[in-house]
Amino acid sequence: MVQNVLTVNDFDAMLDNYAGRQVSHAVVTRAISNMTGQETMSYGDARTLKAYFVRTSQAWDYEKAGFLEKGHAIMLSKYADGVAKNDKITVDGAVYTVREAYNVSGVFDSTGAGTAFVYTACNLFLDQ
Repeated sequence: MVQNVLTVNDFDAMLDNYAGRQVSHAVVTRAISNMTGQETMSYGDARTLKAYFVRTSQAWDYEKAGFLEKGHAIMLSKYADGVAKNDKITVDGAVYTVREAYNVSGVFDSTGAGTAFVYTACNLFLDQ
Protein backbone atom coordinates (compact mmCIF):
# COMPACT_ATOMS: atom_id res chain seq x y z
CA MET A 1 0.00 0.00 0.00
CA VAL A 2 1.42 3.37 -1.04
CA GLN A 3 0.37 6.61 0.66
CA ASN A 4 1.68 10.02 -0.35
CA VAL A 5 2.49 12.13 2.67
CA LEU A 6 4.55 14.91 1.10
CA THR A 7 5.59 15.32 -2.52
CA VAL A 8 8.56 17.21 -3.93
CA ASN A 9 6.14 19.80 -5.35
CA ASP A 10 4.51 20.22 -1.90
CA PHE A 11 7.90 20.86 -0.29
CA ASP A 12 8.89 23.32 -3.06
CA ALA A 13 5.62 25.22 -2.56
CA MET A 14 6.24 25.42 1.20
CA LEU A 15 9.69 26.93 0.62
CA ASP A 16 8.40 29.36 -2.01
CA ASN A 17 5.24 30.50 -0.23
CA TYR A 18 5.90 30.25 3.50
CA ALA A 19 9.19 29.39 5.13
CA GLY A 20 12.00 29.34 2.61
CA ARG A 21 15.03 31.60 2.83
CA GLN A 22 18.25 31.99 0.87
CA VAL A 23 21.32 30.24 2.28
CA SER A 24 24.80 29.74 0.88
CA HIS A 25 25.95 26.13 0.43
CA ALA A 26 29.57 25.03 -0.13
CA VAL A 27 30.13 21.35 -0.95
CA VAL A 28 32.99 19.52 0.75
CA THR A 29 35.49 17.41 -1.17
CA ARG A 30 37.57 14.86 0.74
CA ALA A 31 41.03 13.71 -0.24
CA ILE A 32 43.21 11.11 1.49
CA SER A 33 47.00 11.39 1.32
CA ASN A 34 48.74 8.37 -0.21
CA MET A 35 51.73 8.99 2.06
CA THR A 36 50.17 9.65 5.47
CA GLY A 37 46.60 8.45 5.06
CA GLN A 38 45.41 11.76 6.48
CA GLU A 39 42.11 13.09 5.24
CA THR A 40 41.90 16.69 4.10
CA MET A 41 38.74 18.58 3.23
CA SER A 42 38.38 21.41 0.75
CA TYR A 43 35.29 23.37 -0.18
CA GLY A 44 34.04 24.35 -3.60
CA ASP A 45 32.48 27.63 -4.63
CA ALA A 46 29.35 28.45 -2.65
CA ARG A 47 25.99 28.44 -4.37
CA THR A 48 22.70 29.89 -3.19
CA LEU A 49 19.78 27.62 -2.41
CA LYS A 50 16.41 28.02 -0.75
CA ALA A 51 15.84 26.09 2.47
CA TYR A 52 13.97 26.15 5.77
CA PHE A 53 16.35 27.33 8.51
CA VAL A 54 15.69 27.51 12.29
CA ARG A 55 18.07 28.36 15.13
CA THR A 56 17.79 26.15 18.21
CA SER A 57 16.68 29.03 20.40
CA GLN A 58 13.28 28.54 18.79
CA ALA A 59 12.63 25.35 20.82
CA TRP A 60 12.96 22.61 18.21
CA ASP A 61 12.33 19.06 19.44
CA TYR A 62 15.46 17.23 18.25
CA GLU A 63 14.53 13.82 19.58
CA LYS A 64 11.51 13.64 17.31
CA ALA A 65 13.63 14.73 14.35
CA GLY A 66 16.06 11.87 15.00
CA PHE A 67 19.15 13.99 15.61
CA LEU A 68 21.75 12.59 17.99
CA GLU A 69 22.90 15.87 19.51
CA LYS A 70 21.46 19.37 19.70
CA GLY A 71 23.11 21.69 17.21
CA HIS A 72 22.99 25.44 16.84
CA ALA A 73 20.42 25.26 14.03
CA ILE A 74 18.50 22.91 11.78
CA MET A 75 17.86 23.16 8.09
CA LEU A 76 15.48 21.37 5.76
CA SER A 77 16.72 21.52 2.17
CA LYS A 78 15.50 19.99 -1.06
CA TYR A 79 16.83 16.47 -1.55
CA ALA A 80 17.87 17.46 -5.09
CA ASP A 81 20.22 20.14 -3.66
CA GLY A 82 22.50 17.38 -2.36
CA VAL A 83 23.40 18.82 1.05
CA ALA A 84 25.59 16.30 2.93
CA LYS A 85 27.63 15.85 6.09
CA ASN A 86 30.57 18.30 6.51
CA ASP A 87 29.21 20.77 3.94
CA LYS A 88 29.30 24.47 4.91
CA ILE A 89 26.14 26.58 5.19
CA THR A 90 26.32 30.37 5.55
CA VAL A 91 23.32 32.29 6.89
CA ASP A 92 23.38 35.99 7.88
CA GLY A 93 27.19 35.92 7.91
CA ALA A 94 27.39 32.94 10.31
CA VAL A 95 29.08 29.79 8.98
CA TYR A 96 27.72 26.39 10.01
CA THR A 97 28.99 22.86 9.38
CA VAL A 98 26.49 20.08 8.64
CA ARG A 99 27.15 17.37 11.25
CA GLU A 100 24.16 15.17 10.48
CA ALA A 101 22.13 14.93 7.28
CA TYR A 102 19.15 12.61 6.89
CA ASN A 103 17.30 12.12 3.62
CA VAL A 104 13.56 12.03 4.32
CA SER A 105 11.02 10.37 2.07
CA GLY A 106 7.59 11.82 1.48
CA VAL A 107 6.08 8.46 0.65
CA PHE A 108 5.39 5.55 2.95
CA ASP A 109 5.45 2.32 0.99
CA SER A 110 5.18 -0.86 3.03
CA THR A 111 6.91 -2.80 0.23
CA GLY A 112 9.81 -0.34 -0.02
CA ALA A 113 9.45 -0.16 -3.79
CA GLY A 114 7.95 3.33 -4.09
CA THR A 115 10.11 5.24 -1.65
CA ALA A 116 11.14 8.65 -2.98
CA PHE A 117 13.23 11.20 -1.07
CA VAL A 118 11.79 14.72 -0.77
CA TYR A 119 14.06 16.69 1.55
CA THR A 120 17.21 16.49 3.67
CA ALA A 121 17.08 17.31 7.39
CA CYS A 122 20.38 18.80 8.56
CA ASN A 123 21.79 19.39 12.06
CA LEU A 124 24.07 22.45 11.91
CA PHE A 125 26.88 23.55 14.25
CA LEU A 126 28.53 26.97 14.23
CA ASP A 127 32.16 27.00 13.13
CA GLN A 128 34.43 28.05 15.97
